[in-house]
Amino acid sequence: MGRKAVSYLLYSLSVAVTGLLLAAAVLSWRASFVAPGQGGFWATIALLMPAILLANLLALVWWLVRRKWVVALMPVAALGLNLGYISAMVQLPDFSTADGPHDIRVATLNVNGFRRLGSLSATADAVARVMQRENVDVLCLQEFMDGREFPADSIGALFARSMPYFVHAGSAALASRYPILDYTYVQFPDTSNDYLCADLLVDRDTVRIFSVHLQTSGIAQLRRRFRTDYNLGIPPVDTLLVAWESNSSIRAGQVREIRAAIDASPYPVILAGDFNDTPSSYAYRQMKGDMTDGFRAVGNGYGGTFRYLGGLLRIDYIFYGGDFAGVRYYTLGDDISDHKAVIAGVRFK
Repeated sequence: MGRKAVSYLLYSLSVAVTGLLLAAAVLSWRASFVAPGQGGFWATIALLMPAILLANLLALVWWLVRRKWVVALMPVAALGLNLGYISAMVQLPDFSTADGPHDIRVATLNVNGFRRLGSLSATADAVARVMQRENVDVLCLQEFMDGREFPADSIGALFARSMPYFVHAGSAALASRYPILDYTYVQFPDTSNDYLCADLLVDRDTVRIFSVHLQTSGIAQLRRRFRTDYNLGIPPVDTLLVAWESNSSIRAGQVREIRAAIDASPYPVILAGDFNDTPSSYAYRQMKGDMTDGFRAVGNGYGGTFRYLGGLLRIDYIFYGGDFAGVRYYTLGDDISDHKAVIAGVRFK
C-alpha cells in the first residue's frame, strides 16, 4: 500500500472517529430526557458526558490545526448541542467579589456527619463560623449527625450566633436568620435519604425552602465492600453499572416526589441540596424544571462541589423560582466537609 493510500485511510478513520464522537455527544445530550428506568445505558452515557465533550474538543483542535473546516463542524455541533451542560459546569471568571443588594443569602452543605476535623464539635463549630463570616441567612444541611456528648441542640446553639432559628429531623437540618413558620420532613422509604421543607417569614413574605439529599451513586459503598470481602480495590465494571443504574432509578423517583411538592407550593421556592448527580443527568433536568440554576445565572469559574475525584463533579446545587433574581453564586474553599459549601444571594423581583 502506497503512502498516499495509507494517508487517505488514516484520514478516513479520523473522520469516522469524529463522527462517532458526535453521535456519542448527541446520545449523552439525549440521556437527560430519558428516565433511568428505561435502561442503564442512558444513565451511564450521561455520566460520561465530560469525557465525550473533552474528546470532541480535542477533535476540534485537531481539525482546525489541519484546516479541515468542514470536518471541524462535527465537533462544533457536538459542543454546541451541549452548551447547556457546559454552562452548568463552567462560567467565565468574575474577579469582582462585591455583592449587589440581596434579600436572602442561602447556603447548602453536606456536612458528612461533621467528621472532617476529627471531632463532631470542632467540625460543627468550624461550619458555624464559616457561615457567620459569609453572612448566611439560611443554611441547609445534609447528612447532619449529632451525638450524645454534643446533641442537636448544642449544634443549633453554634449557628444561633447569626441564625437563631433552627430545626432538625433525621439527617437534615436548617438554620435561619428568619423565623421558621412551619416545616415538613420526609425520609424516602428504604433509604437514608430525605428532604426538609421549611416556610420562612422574610420580612412580610413567606418563602418555602427545600433542602434535599438524593440517593447516592453507591459506588463508594461497593468499593469498601469489595476491598473488605474480596481484597479488590475496584469492583467489576458490570457490578458498578448495575449499581449506578439502580441508584439512578431511585433518584428519579425521589425527584418526582420533590418536584410535585415544589409545583404545589403556594409560596416562592428556593431549592438547595446534594443531588448526587451531575448537570447531564435526568435527575438534574427534572429537578430544575422551570427554576433557575444559580450557577448558570450568576456563577463564575468551575462549578465542581465534591472534593474527591479531582474536584470534577458538581452535585450540590441551589435553584430558585421565578419570584427571585440571582445576585451572586459561589462555592467556598474552606475544608470543612468532603463537599464544598455552595452559597447564593437572591433578591425578590
